[in-house]
This record gives sequence, structure tokens and C-alpha cells, in this order.
Amino acid sequence: MTPSEVFSERETRFLQQELKESAAYNRLAVIRLGWFILGVLLLYYLFDTGRTVAAFAAGLPAVAGFLILLKRHQAIQRRRDRVRRLAYVNRDEAGRLERKFVRAETGAEFADPGHPYAGDLDVFGNHSVFRLLNRTHTFEGRHKLAAYLRAPVPVDEIVLRQDAVRELQPLIDWRQELEALASLNPTVGESPEGLKSWATRPAEPLPVYLAVLRWLLPAMTLGMIVLWLNALVPGWAVTGLLLVHAVVLGRTSERSKAVSEQTYAIAQTLKTYRDLLEHLSAPTFKAAVLHRLQAVLTLGSRPAPAAIGRLSRLVENLNFRRNPYFSLLIGLPTLWDLHYLAALERWQRTYGPYLAEWLDALAEIEALNSLAGLAYAHPEYTVPELQEEDLHVTVVQARHPLLRPDRSVPNSLSLNGRGQTILITGSNMSGKSTFLRTVGTNVVLALAGSVVAAERMICSPVQVFTSMRTQDSLEENTSSFYAELKRLKTLIERTRQTENWPVLYFLDEILKGTNSADRHRGARALIFQLHETTASGFVSTHDVELGELAADHPFVHNFSFHSDVVDGKLHFDYQLQEGVCRSFNASQLMQHIGIQLQD
Repeated sequence: MTPSEVFSERETRFLQQELKESAAYNRLAVIRLGWFILGVLLLYYLFDTGRTVAAFAAGLPAVAGFLILLKRHQAIQRRRDRVRRLAYVNRDEAGRLERKFVRAETGAEFADPGHPYAGDLDVFGNHSVFRLLNRTHTFEGRHKLAAYLRAPVPVDEIVLRQDAVRELQPLIDWRQELEALASLNPTVGESPEGLKSWATRPAEPLPVYLAVLRWLLPAMTLGMIVLWLNALVPGWAVTGLLLVHAVVLGRTSERSKAVSEQTYAIAQTLKTYRDLLEHLSAPTFKAAVLHRLQAVLTLGSRPAPAAIGRLSRLVENLNFRRNPYFSLLIGLPTLWDLHYLAALERWQRTYGPYLAEWLDALAEIEALNSLAGLAYAHPEYTVPELQEEDLHVTVVQARHPLLRPDRSVPNSLSLNGRGQTILITGSNMSGKSTFLRTVGTNVVLALAGSVVAAERMICSPVQVFTSMRTQDSLEENTSSFYAELKRLKTLIERTRQTENWPVLYFLDEILKGTNSADRHRGARALIFQLHETTASGFVSTHDVELGELAADHPFVHNFSFHSDVVDGKLHFDYQLQEGVCRSFNASQLMQHIGIQLQD
């Protein structure tokens, strides 16, 4: 089956399972309600008829039965929510194939106007590479994927990512289960910095006297209550001991409150972290990156899922203190806060140093899953070949990944060596800008470890730099022309940083904000200046005279896009051709919208 058929079949299957689970959920809701009503009526009858002992005897199984039904109800609810999320995941995948994005996250928070290429290549935003790739749900997973797209890594690491993606790609059940588990709890999308800050802070053990009193005082109070019930001591003795409890708890009240506030919001998130880490631990992976991520989960005296599960229970139990009835009836007599502060301090001391690594491993698997999801959805995409020698980019039948494959025209091109400029001329709307973005976006994907939208691609590590959408700024009092000059200045400065990878630049409609004579003179000077550096790249322009440089300067290579008038209408084939474009369509376009040109 095609990916589209797979996603459609899976969505239908999971929706059918959701209907079954919803029916079971509703049935059990009726049973729970009936059990509760019958229990209340029975207890009322027994107390009303003076059968107190029988009432207590019946009350215990009534409460136990209700709790069992509640637990089963919660399990069914979880199963229902899980298959509902799996159906949503497949609906989301089907939408991506059409380049219609279901999920709301756009990655706009990672957009940076000063970034070398993200703005021009639509890396983040409403219709973006991030949105095409994103299958993350945790806060750190989202940031990890953004980091993949914002900055390339050494070739060795890219190859390791490719190996991981290759292994994850066919594991659709495992990958979608990872997404479903993460999306069950929206709070995983919130920052865990408070939790990480608490975990890495130096542990503060309880003073020795409190460590002793947390056991001694409750034991004494329990004994005093037994004596009071047997009329052996007066009630004020019990009250006095409870006042001592209150004084002892007051010694740590600020600390208990602070820990509670830091961990309360993350309590449910911890359960999701536990489930996700268990899911990551389950398979036996072969890829080196995946094997390393699983090895991280064994740091400490117990595996990460068990340790996170333990923390989840401790945090949840500590936060019972937020209920005033619980605090008065149970928290005060048992010195509840002291026990859980001590337990959390032990957890912090034992596992705190590993928490950040565990969460980072989870973020990494989500980012890799995003790359694998794209590879599965587009089996026609290819794994790029990476080479470290010199500067090289070859694309064969490359398409723009943000365009539907059936609505894009593939093109091929090769750029070899440093100091080279590929000059692309062409009429308006013929495809120059789209082609620059096609190559640039596929390079970004390749350097992130992803598959690319091409039949074949060879790429060396480069610093991608673009100047394509420079705009004026009222706030900075700059024109679009000056904004472009500032951008080109940044490019020149980057080419001088010889300790880094060579720059691969994409300049669209170069120096478009000035007159034709200055534009030609400035563009020519820039091309010659860039030739003297390690940079190579692409320049699109309407200035066909720049194409004459290729006759005497072999580092300039001419390519073009064309348009034709067929039956009085403009026709674009969007096919890249060698040579300079000699036909332009501005006059036809103006006439098409009603501007009457004078001869």
C-alpha cells in the first residue's frame, strides 16, 4: 500500500476501536453509578435500622468495589484516548501528504530575522519545513528538532542520524505509539526547567532531629490515641501532641510549599515521561544513536522509567498536602510533609544528576522520529550522500519539499568547488526563486540528517546563507535596499571566517532596490569578491548582462528559466536550462492585468 492508503486504513481502524472503547466506557459509567447508588441506599438502610456493625461490614466491600470499578474505568478511558490519538496521528499524516497541516504548532517561536537562512527558506512558520517534519510533543523535543534545522553538525553525526532514521522508518506502530503516548498529556509541551532546576540543586537533607521526630512523634501520637480511646488518658494529651506536630511541620513549611509549587504542575507530565521512556526502552535497536539513547536510560541505580515513575508518585503524594482536609486529618498526625521531603531529597541526590540526560534522550528520539516520519511518508525521497571534500552540491530531479509532489517540477544541477557562482536568469514567475529555495531547503534537510526531496543528492558540509526576502523596517528606519546591503555585508563577513565550513549562498534578485546600472556594477563586484573566498552559491537576476561574465570567467555558470506565449497566454514549464534567458514577460504580464503599453 502507498503511505496515503496506510494512513487512511489505520485512521479507520483506530476510529472503530475508539467506538468500542467509548461504548465500554459508557457501560462502566452506568455500572459505577448504579454501584454507588446501591451502596448508599444499603448503608442508609443499615444505619437507619440500627445495624451499625453490619453497616461497617458492608461499607468496606462497597468502597473497595467502587475503587476497583474506578480503576477499571480509568484504564478504559486511557485505552479510548490512546486509540483516539492514534487516529488523529494518522489523520495528521494524511494531511501532511497534501501539505495541509492539522497540528497547530508552527515553530514560529524559533523564527529569527537575523538567522542565516531560516526566514528565507521557510524553516519555521505557518507553511514551513518545521511543520512538515514536526512529530514531537514534548517541550524539549520541539526545541531539539528546531536545533536540527537551525544549525548543521559534523558529517559523522549526520551519518549517525541517517542510520537511526533508516532503522526507525519502517517501525510505524512503534513510532506512532510514541506520538500517541506523548500527546495524551498536553502538559508535556510545557518547559521542564523548574523540575530540572530542582533536580540539579544541591540536596538539602532534613536536620537529624527532624529525621528522628518524623518517626517518633507519629508513633507516640498513635499510642496516645489508643490510650485515649480506652479512657486511659485525657483528650488534651492527644491535642497537645498534635500541637507539637504542627510546630515541627512549621519548621519546614516554607520548604514544603516551595517544593510543592515547583513540582505540582509537572506531576502528570512525569507519568507521561515515564511511559515514553518505557516505550524507548522496549525495542532492541541496532543504530548507534538509538543504542546510545537507550544506554542513557540505565544511568543510576535503577532504569530511568522506574526512577521517573518513583518521582511521579512522590510528587503526587506530597501534593496531597494542598487539600486542607487531608492536611488536617492525615498530614498533621503523620507528619506527611517530612516523610515526602526526605524521600524527594533521596531521589534528588540519587537521580537528580541524570534527569537532564534522560529528558534529552527523549527529545532526541522525538526529533529522530520526526525525520523518520518524513522518510516513511515519502518513499520517493532519498538519503543524501555526504562528502567532506571541498564544496559540492548535486541535486538530481529535486523538488521543493513544501510543494505537493504532483504539483512541483523537478530539476537537476551540480555545483562543484569553491569560489563558484551559478547565475540564474529568467522571466518573472518562471521559477527562479522557487528553484533557489528548492536547493537551499534540501541542503538544510540533508545537513539535519533527513531524507531529501530528490532522486539523488550529494552534499558537503556548508554554511547556508540566503538573501531573498529583505524588507524595509519603519522601526529601524531602513529601506529594503539598505536592508539587503546589511544582509550582504553579513555574507561577506561570514566568508572571511575561514575556520568554519565554506558558505553556500542563495541571493535572489540581487540588488533589486536600485537602478539597473548600479545593480549591474554592484552585482558584478560582489560576484568577483565572493570568487576570492571559499564561498560558492546561486544568484538569480533579471540582469542578463551579468551572464556575459561566463565567457571570460569560468567560475560563473549560466542557467535560466523561460516562459512562452501560447495562444495569447503565458506558459511556464519551470524547467532549468543552460545558458542565459533572452526572453522576458513583464510586458505581457502588465498587459494581462490591463495596463495598456505604448509602442
